[in-house]
Formats: sequence, structure tokens, C-alpha cells
Amino acid sequence: MTQVSIADDFSATPGGRFNRDGPFSGQAFRERFLEPSIDRNEVVDVYLDRVAGLPSSFLEEAFGGLFRRHNASRQVRDLVRLHAQTASLQPYVVLIHRFMDEAAERVPG
Repeated sequence: MTQVSIADDFSATPGGRFNRDGPFSGQAFRERFLEPSIDRNEVVDVYLDRVAGLPSSFLEEAFGGLFRRHNASRQVRDLVRLHAQTASLQPYVVLIHRFMDEAAERVPG
């Protein structure tokens, strides 16, 4: 199992969808922290607390992109566990699951 805090291990100010949008993009987060765990079939606990914000483009690329890259496998959803203690960040857990579900619907199959 891997644990990653977006704020502590990546950036307190994540933003942007792609690497060309800056060093703290959703693509960079996905490639650095999510995909290695998923490729090892390992659970990854993601902690959302202590960030200044979570742009939807960052979240969609990190988590929706993860789902697309792994062909919408239900197993991907089971391997990613989201945590938010801060009340204002808890709705992002629902949003991330929605991005994953929407990505799954778009994958041909």
C-alpha cells in the first residue's frame, strides 16, 4: 500500500491538466504517484487535506485519466482510496469518483 498526501508529497497548490500547464499538473500527479501503484496492483491512499484548492482540470486528468489509461477497469476504482478530513474538501471525493465513472463510460469496450 502507498500513501500520498497531495499537499505534502506533491504540492499545496496543484493545478492544470497537462505537464505543459506547469509542474504540478494532474498528469504529473497521475504519472508520479498513481500509475506506479496501479501498475503494481497496489492500493494507493490519497489524502486531499491541506491543499489551497483542487482545480477540476487537475482532478479530472489525475483520476479520470488514470481510469482511461487502465481501460476503465473496476479494479482501478477499488485500488484508489480517497481521504479528506477537512469538511470543505470532502465533496471532492464525490467529484473524483464522478470523474472516474465518466471516464469509464467513455472508454470503448
